[in-house]
Amino acid sequence: MRIALLKSKTDKVNITTQQNCVIKYARTHGISLDTTEIENSDHSQVLEERKEFKGFLRSLNESDSVLIYDLWVFSDDIGELTKILECLLKRSITVHICHSSVSINEQTSSLEVLTVLAKYREKNLSTNKEIFQGRPKGRMSKSKFDVYRTQIVEYLEKNDSVSKIARTLGVSRTSLKDYINSRGLKDLVEAKKVLLPVVKKVQTKKTILTNEECALIKG
Repeated sequence: MRIALLKSKTDKVNITTQQNCVIKYARTHGISLDTTEIENSDHSQVLEERKEFKGFLRSLNESDSVLIYDLWVFSDDIGELTKILECLLKRSITVHICHSSVSINEQTSSLEVLTVLAKYREKNLSTNKEIFQGRPKGRMSKSKFDVYRTQIVEYLEKNDSVSKIARTLGVSRTSLKDYINSRGLKDLVEAKKVLLPVVKKVQTKKTILTNEECALIKG
């Protein structure tokens, strides 16, 4: 099944625009849509409380495809997105992010998945900053710490403290902490811990996991 999932309760992009984008993407990539589902849950609800959405996840079968406008159709929260992608990858379900012409499936490398999440996280942070500070729209500004990004992530993966990382790099602890928070690097490290084993297991062992192994959709 190839399913278009549209988000109704959102102030980001109206449902008609979402639908037009998904249809255009599907036609461009030769995808024949079988059905359209509407995601009605409120943004104030945590993932575990979204019974209708969890029901949608339970209804998906191995090798189905879900086409969405952007990742916020699933959730605005990077932690919840990680849980959702974990469930979908475990079941060999493909996600097409139509607005950015990106697809994620069991063949997608963990680095590519994390890159998608990182870009989404930074775009959201940049948008929120514009809203609260009234700055012109644009990409997140560059930082002198960008050159250390890979190293910082590696240190965070080792559970090194911000103070220790700052001493190692010879930089200000306060500035480094601000950079880590503004880029959501700790959230991305947590996402990597969850998604990396899943991707490796599916790709190297070709193991198809059952729905019951996805805690998110139980009950």
